[in-house]
Amino acid sequence: MDEKINGQKSLARHIIDGSITVDSVSDFESMLGLFPDNPALFNAFGDLLVKKKSYKEAARAYGKAAGLFVDSGKMFPAILCKTLQWRIIKPTIHEVRPFFSNLQRTKFNSSPLQIFFKSLSFTEMISITNLLKRVRLPAGKVFKKIGDVEDHLYFIASGTLKETTFVPLGKREKKHRKSVVHLASSDIVGDIYPFEEQKLSQSYTETVTSAEIGKISKQDLIAICTRYPNIANSIIALFKNRLEGRKESSLPARESNRHQLPLKMKLKIWPKEPDNSPFMLEGFSRDISIGGVCVVLDARDVDIASIAKKIKDARVTIFIPGGGFTLNVSGSVIWCRGVISNSKKTLALGIQFKGMTPKVSGLLIVFADMLYNV
Repeated sequence: MDEKINGQKSLARHIIDGSITVDSVSDFESMLGLFPDNPALFNAFGDLLVKKKSYKEAARAYGKAAGLFVDSGKMFPAILCKTLQWRIIKPTIHEVRPFFSNLQRTKFNSSPLQIFFKSLSFTEMISITNLLKRVRLPAGKVFKKIGDVEDHLYFIASGTLKETTFVPLGKREKKHRKSVVHLASSDIVGDIYPFEEQKLSQSYTETVTSAEIGKISKQDLIAICTRYPNIANSIIALFKNRLEGRKESSLPARESNRHQLPLKMKLKIWPKEPDNSPFMLEGFSRDISIGGVCVVLDARDVDIASIAKKIKDARVTIFIPGGGFTLNVSGSVIWCRGVISNSKKTLALGIQFKGMTPKVSGLLIVFADMLYNV
C-alpha cells in the first residue's frame, strides 16, 4: 500500500513539473482526490482546464490553488495564481481587497520578494499584479545568456535556476573564477536598476528543474514607478536586500530515496485474466526506488484502450539491458494512468517489485545509476 501511495506521489510530481501531462479531466480529478491540499496540482489542473476551454472551472482551480499556497506560506505563487484567476473572470473590488488584506495579515517566511510585496499599498499591489505575466520553463532551459539586454524583472514562483557569473581576472590570475548561485521560489532575476542605465547580463542563467516565473518589463516598471513613487522605493529596497542576501553558494543536494533515472526498459506483461496471453511493451523509467518504479510506455507501442483493460494488477517482468547482459526484475502493476509524453498519448505504469530484499533493491538502484552515467 505504501508503495502504491509513493507511486501516486511520483506521478503527481511529474504532472506538476510538466514532464508528464494528463489530458483527461476525470483522471486529473482523481489525482486531486488523492492530494486535495496540493496547491501546485490545482495550479496545473487550471492549466489543463484552460487548454480544454473550460474557463470558469479553470478560474476556480486557480483560486483554490491560490488559497492553498497562502495556507502553505507561499506568497508569490499565491499572487500569481490569483492573477490567472482574475484574468479569466474579472473580479469586483470587494473580491480583490480581502485577498490582499489576507496577504498582509499572514506571516510568511521572510524573503526580499515578500518584504517587497508587503511594503505596497492596496492600489500599488493591484498595479504591480496587473503587469505580471507568467512564464513556464522546462528543466535545462537556458533562461538568460551573458550579453543579453536586461529588460525584465523576473520573480520565481517555483523551481530551481542556476546563475553562473564569471569573475574578471585579477592580477596574476590566469584562470577565470566563477560564482554559482542557485535560485529558488521567491528569488528574483534581472539587473534592471537603476532604471536609467542600459545594462547587459553578466551571468548565464539556466533552469535546473522545471520552473514557473512571473515577469514584468522594465518599461512597465518605469511607467508605474513614475505614478507611484513608493513602488520605486520598494524596488530599491528589493535590490538592496537581494544583494545583501546573495552569497557564492550552491544548494546542498537533496537527499531522496527515489532516483529520477530515465532508463530504457522492456516489460513482459502477464494479464490477470487467464484467457489473455502475455505481451511485450517498451518504455522509460521516470522514478526508481527500492520498492518499485514508474515506467512511461513508448507511445508507438501503445493501444491505450486495449492495454489499460489488460494491465491492472498484472504480473510483470522488467528487462533492463546494459553492458552486454540484461537484468530481470519481477513485479506487479499497481496503478495505471493515461498521460502525454513528448506530445503523444501514452500510459504511465506504477510497478511494485516482488521478492526483493531492501539490500538487493539497493543494488538495483546502484546498477541503474551506473547505466545512466555510462
